[in-house]
Amino acid sequence: MYRKSLGDTMKKCESCGMPMMKTSDFGGRKETNKYCVHCTYENGELKPQHEIREGMIKYYMRMKRIDRKNAEQFVEEHMSRMSAWQ
Repeated sequence: MYRKSLGDTMKKCESCGMPMMKTSDFGGRKETNKYCVHCTYENGELKPQHEIREGMIKYYMRMKRIDRKNAEQFVEEHMSRMSAWQ
């Protein structure tokens, strides 16, 4: 959990680690959801791991400007630490 301000806690997605600060960040637009909008279907249900993995790989290739092999390695290590994939 992150702190937005004193006494206010920010949640992070248990699948990818994305900070969820506003209702639209939460899967299904439900602030009680443990997963973000990117890791869930519209109804808030968690997507399969391989779909999330592929989306994260493409995101890191684009945003970090790294090749696919390095993005795959980073995503594998990162996801292995996320509680959704334990």
